[in-house]
Amino acid sequence: MINDLLAANVIIGILSSGIRLATPYLYATIGETFGQRSGVLNLGVDGQMLLGAFGGFYVAFTTGNLWLGLLAAMLVGSLMGLAMGFISVTLKAEQGISGIGVYLFGLGMSDLLFQKTLGTVETVRGFRPIHIPVLSDIPVIGEILFSHNILVYIAFALVPISWFVLNKTTLGLKIRAVGENPHAADSLGVSVAGIRYFTLIIGGPRFRLPC
Repeated sequence: MINDLLAANVIIGILSSGIRLATPYLYATIGETFGQRSGVLNLGVDGQMLLGAFGGFYVAFTTGNLWLGLLAAMLVGSLMGLAMGFISVTLKAEQGISGIGVYLFGLGMSDLLFQKTLGTVETVRGFRPIHIPVLSDIPVIGEILFSHNILVYIAFALVPISWFVLNKTTLGLKIRAVGENPHAADSLGVSVAGIRYFTLIIGGPRFRLPC
């Protein structure tokens, strides 16, 4: 039994699946990075993911179109980010408590909608893996890193892109300034509320379609 678990094919499969299954959390982490750098602690990330997951899955399941499902998941996530912005930025509620409230709302609402619309476990076929010439043919490494669908590749591409935006662009400078010293940023004409709303909305979409 142990020898079977240590077989090369099994280990490769586990590592490949780990990367695929970790992708939604990478999206969430990137989105939360922007929010936190702007000075908003969003503890409602899990709730946003759950509600976005339901919206994306339901649309994909009912229409048979994964891209529409992806768009729905992004829209629901953005709306949840907007709600978080209204609570934390406009109403200035305590961020820890409001974040937990958003999480509980997403948890309860997604479960309620699932019971009322589906009621039973269903599945949809996810995006197909994309074969990358040369890279996918590398032994072991190709199977682990380059045998995934487009959402996985986009997630890993967003890591250096996000770093560049935050550290090498004017927008990133504004985001960091608002998070580190909002009064100074405001004195220079930067809209603190606008930047925080922006980061929460763009950080809201969390892709949770089957991979």
